[in-house]
Amino acid sequence: MVDCKDYYKNIHLLEWEHEKMMMEGEDLNTKTRDIQTLRVTKELQVFLFAENNQQRMQKEIQTLEKTIKLNENMHKRKVSDKKRILDRLNGLIRDKEYECTVLDSELKELAVSLVERQQIQEACVADMTPAATQRMKDIVARRKLVDLAKSQSQEVAVLRAEVERLRMKTFPALVQNN
Repeated sequence: MVDCKDYYKNIHLLEWEHEKMMMEGEDLNTKTRDIQTLRVTKELQVFLFAENNQQRMQKEIQTLEKTIKLNENMHKRKVSDKKRILDRLNGLIRDKEYECTVLDSELKELAVSLVERQQIQEACVADMTPAATQRMKDIVARRKLVDLAKSQSQEVAVLRAEVERLRMKTFPALVQNN
C-alpha cells in the first residue's frame, strides 16, 4: 500500500513539474514576443549603447532639478500674486461694508424723517376745515384743467404744423426774390 501511495505521489509530482515547465515555456514565449514587438526609440538606443550612462543620468537629474526649481519659483510667484489679489479684494470688501453701514444709518434717518412727515401730513389733513378741504379740491381741479389746456394747445400746434406741411406738399409756394 505504501508503494502504491508513493507511486501516485510521484505521478502527481511529475504532472505538477510538467505543468510548471509548460507555464515557464509560455512565459518565455510571451517575453520573446514582447521583446520582438518592442519599439526601439532613440532614448532606448542611447540607454543601451551609451558608454557612460552615469553622466547621462546625471544630466537628466540636473534638468529635472532645474525644472523643479522653475516650477517652485513659478508657484511662489503665483501664490504671491493670488495673495496680493486677495488683499486687494479684502480691502474692497471693507470699503463696501463701510459704505453699507453709512447707507444703513442714512436709511434709518430717512425712515425717521418719513415717519415725522407722515405724522405732520396726517395732522394737517385732520386739522383742515371743510372750507379748506373744498378750496384744496378746487386748486387740484384747476391744476388739472391748466395741465389739460397746455397739453391740448401743444396738440393744436402740432396739428397746425402738420396741416401746413401737407398744404406745402400739395401746393408749393413760389419763393419771390426781391
